[in-house]
Amino acid sequence: MRSSIITLLCLALLASCDPDPGGAPRRTVPLDTISYRQELQQAREEMKRGDTEVAEAISRRVYLASLADPMLARQRATSLSILGQIMQRRSELDSAQACYQEALRISQQAHDTVGIGSAWLNLGVALDIKGRYAEALAAQINAMRWKEQVGDSTNLARVLHNMSVLYWRQDSLDRAVRMLQRSIAIKRAKDSLNLATGLNGLGVLLIEAQQYDSAIAILKESLVLEDEQRKGLDRENQLSNLGLAFERAGALDSAAWYYTIGLRDALAHGSREVEIRCLYGLGDVRRVQRRYDEARALLDSSLAIAHRIGSLEDAKEAHISLSMLHEAAGDPAKALAHYKAHQVLRDSLMNEDTQAAMQELRLRYDTEHKDRENEELRAAQELADLRADRNRWIAVGIAVLAFAMAAIAWVLVQRGRERARQREAELEQQALRLQMDPHFLFNALNTIPGLYATGDAVAANDHVAHLSRFLRLVLETSRRKAIPLEQEVELTRHYLRISANRKPGAFTWEVKVMPYVHAERVAIPPMLIQPVVENAVEHGMSGVTGGRIEVLVDRAGSVLHIEVRDNGVGRGAAAKRPSRRDASMGLELVRKRIALFDRQTTAAEAIEVRDERNAEGVACGTVVTIRLRVQQLNEHAAVGDRG
Repeated sequence: MRSSIITLLCLALLASCDPDPGGAPRRTVPLDTISYRQELQQAREEMKRGDTEVAEAISRRVYLASLADPMLARQRATSLSILGQIMQRRSELDSAQACYQEALRISQQAHDTVGIGSAWLNLGVALDIKGRYAEALAAQINAMRWKEQVGDSTNLARVLHNMSVLYWRQDSLDRAVRMLQRSIAIKRAKDSLNLATGLNGLGVLLIEAQQYDSAIAILKESLVLEDEQRKGLDRENQLSNLGLAFERAGALDSAAWYYTIGLRDALAHGSREVEIRCLYGLGDVRRVQRRYDEARALLDSSLAIAHRIGSLEDAKEAHISLSMLHEAAGDPAKALAHYKAHQVLRDSLMNEDTQAAMQELRLRYDTEHKDRENEELRAAQELADLRADRNRWIAVGIAVLAFAMAAIAWVLVQRGRERARQREAELEQQALRLQMDPHFLFNALNTIPGLYATGDAVAANDHVAHLSRFLRLVLETSRRKAIPLEQEVELTRHYLRISANRKPGAFTWEVKVMPYVHAERVAIPPMLIQPVVENAVEHGMSGVTGGRIEVLVDRAGSVLHIEVRDNGVGRGAAAKRPSRRDASMGLELVRKRIALFDRQTTAAEAIEVRDERNAEGVACGTVVTIRLRVQQLNEHAAVGDRG
């Protein structure tokens, strides 16, 4: 069930609230002898240790004491935020929302930019849990604006985490992953204590992408970090998600074990949301194992708790699980009743109006963000022009006033040349990425009428779909210095499918990526494999029938190996045939890309080309091997990165 993954991702929202940290903790000291800030810090520490009653008592005391002094507006708003988080943990969502709204009103009156951003962030979390997704997205976008304005990168990571959940609810997986990766990158640098939460969210997205082994590895890493850095305060989240990963992978015994341990921790920590998810997750496992009585008890309990705390998402999931249980147990009437209840809840949570409102908010934010980036670029350019003018006048003045200062002028000139060389290298790399053979595009487009003329609409539609995806990937990757290896592999597959459609029966192909390569994490320059494959198609397969092209992506230690093999005519025969494009040019472009991307790999090491020969010594194909150092995505600015 896809929506169960979405609701599991929401568990990280509680850790994504803005705690407004500050001040050193002080304990058991009367309120009138220390600052309010220290008292609130003590309340936060108590809440981290799980003692919400003490934290609530301190926060209420500060709130009541601050009412008499208008100068204590920030302390009053902070105490309300802490009270809202306590109520949120208790699943008293209406009370939590009221606290956040009052904190927002107070911060706005006091013109407290930090407090405004924190209040919007917390309010968005509460609205998301209540299922009011469009309002939640609007709140998180407001939080994003304020956090960017004050430069609060730590809480900006939490906003990104929260927004990734909301984008995922709209089936925007790619964007959700990018936001989450950007959040994780910030946390690795500045907020390692909450890194486990981000990894937990990434594991859930990998489950939805059916990458179960990777999801299990990431979730186990998240669990280790949770135990090491946060003393296992929120470990039931990782345990519940591990149960889901094993359930989806078909390992039901392991899934039941993790669900059971997660349920135990959720009960110990008072986490009702995780308790519900462990109950209906374990119920689904028992249903598959045909232990219907156990499954019914677990699922009935999850539904009852969901109704009691007002969690519509959890109630929806419990209903669909009960529907499948009763259907398997041979009770269609009850199965239908639960299915109808599930449909009603689903429509109320994400209907067309909500989708449209969220889409409009996303477009508006993207437009504002792009305008702001353009304005910053214009300002930077104006500043650069002013600096260039100033440097020129300084150089002239120095040359006139004192010959001894010529050394300084020489340093300035050398610095300018270095910047120019760097800019030239960047422009060259962009130009290399943007190259695409126009003849291929024309031929691919000309193939479409022929396919439709044969009456094979399925093949024609397949060709158009692959061509569309290929062009979209080229446009997306052309703006980046580095892309995930899996994107380049996908682009290559589309290119081979399109080329095979253009030359029916000329060749077959296979693209294989070894599982331990982890192509989703490895960074490479764009358009690296495709030019080599194009050489194999255009030169090796020219005039050949029954040809074969194989692409293998492997890894040996810290070196990435990409091998393109064909059984075509060989380089010697291909060179004698007329061609609109020199095969060596494509390889030279690949060498340049690797040289710009990986300074540790020489041009000679980057590409190896050899001919395959049969027993008589006649060329029967070509093998091109690309080698470069393995680099992770987080070493580059190619990807973005929640909570």
